[in-house]
Amino acid sequence: MVYLVAATQEDDLAKVRAQRPELWRQVRRYNKPVQLALAAADEVMRFANDPSTAAVISLAPCQPGSADLYRWGHVVTSGMASGTLGNLRMNPTQTLHAVDNLAMSAFAIAHRNHAYCLGLGGAAGQAWCGIEAVHERLDAGPEEEALLMAGDQEAADDEAPGLGVALLFCTRAQPLQPSNRIVRLVSISRSPAIVDAVPHAANGLAALLSSIAQHRNGLMSYVVPPAHTDGFSNVIVSLEIS
Repeated sequence: MVYLVAATQEDDLAKVRAQRPELWRQVRRYNKPVQLALAAADEVMRFANDPSTAAVISLAPCQPGSADLYRWGHVVTSGMASGTLGNLRMNPTQTLHAVDNLAMSAFAIAHRNHAYCLGLGGAAGQAWCGIEAVHERLDAGPEEEALLMAGDQEAADDEAPGLGVALLFCTRAQPLQPSNRIVRLVSISRSPAIVDAVPHAANGLAALLSSIAQHRNGLMSYVVPPAHTDGFSNVIVSLEIS
């Protein structure tokens, strides 16, 4: 069986910088979606038995890059037009901002994780593929814990809002932190449908967590809002809360 045992959201990098300076030192060179995903993951892994052996499933942002990377891109295109690429200079760390699943690699290094890993994302509705992968892996694989993390932003702008979400799953029943209720993942089902989706790696998971928090004990059939799907299917996440 698979249980959701910890979950958190991060949307304030100023708070992370002020309250968790060691973490900020590790993530400050990354772009906003990765910083937020890693901040959320760092928080939930406090509840893991062994972060180094947990399966890691990471959702790449649907709005990738950073303002710095796009500014550099404009310099490149302008230089190509004027023939001045020979004078081009950039901060090498900004090339990291183009790596789709940078969060997965950075997490593995920080936590010395050597377990199963899977990178998804960059498209609408990948959160539910991530939950399916968690369910399948913990049902059949050697791991007893699995991390699902995602980070995204509204746009690759300095002031655009962003969101990071992390969920920790376990094969042993433990109270979901911080709610102190048992949440068992029962199944994920799909049916074909053409709907209007809004690509965002983290919003769907955040909405799921909000629904869990508001639901009374018992069976819960969470119908994923069309905006949070892949645009080609209806998705239902079934959980048991006690």
